[in-house]
Amino acid sequence: MPNHLARLGSAAPSPRLVAKAVLEITLLVTRLVTPEVRRRRPQQLSLSHLRALGFLDSQPDADLSAVADYVGVTLPSTSALVAALARRRLVVRLAAPRDRRRLRLRLTRAGKGALRTALAAAQAALDARLADLPPSERALIGRAMARLRPLLTRGTSAR
Repeated sequence: MPNHLARLGSAAPSPRLVAKAVLEITLLVTRLVTPEVRRRRPQQLSLSHLRALGFLDSQPDADLSAVADYVGVTLPSTSALVAALARRRLVVRLAAPRDRRRLRLRLTRAGKGALRTALAAAQAALDARLADLPPSERALIGRAMARLRPLLTRGTSAR
């Protein structure tokens, strides 16, 4: 993987170069936290299950299509994924108020707990890496993340 971060330097980089660097960091973070989440995953949930739980935590009453779009799998695969979550009582399927043929999906208390466990594992992996940074560098990263979040969530329904 190319190191786009090394090319950022002190001059104002292009939006394209910053975008490449953000993608690179995203992949590196995923690579770092995935083994820890898999090791501690509650109820033997897959990463796709956890992504669905995370989406439903931020989007209660979402439908199957929205979950499929977020997780990045087909509707039949998402249907099977949600059925597995429902069997484990991590998600409930509710009829939509105006269209009983349409289902709304919502996390249960157990689903929220499973998600919290997975997120705690991911955070622990990141905490360990960030612990050795000086406070000024942690503050810099914190400010960058605070600035990046609204840019990445603009036009989405993420919280």
